[in-house]
Amino acid sequence: MTHPFHIDLAQYSAKTRWFMAAAWLVILVKCVVVRWAMDHWQVPFHSAWIIAPTLAFAALASVLWLTHQRD
Repeated sequence: MTHPFHIDLAQYSAKTRWFMAAAWLVILVKCVVVRWAMDHWQVPFHSAWIIAPTLAFAALASVLWLTHQRD
């Protein structure tokens, strides 16, 4: 069975891979801080309204980055 996309991390430099790892670390830290802040100051809506779209768009961007084809 063949897949319509191929993930080849070797096409990216180590610097680029480290950048993506750092970006994901920043995103996860942001999510933790948002959760803490909303619990601490008792904001009247659930923190998932901020965290879920953040993670969804970050995942989408990562999938598009991983699966794009260089010409």
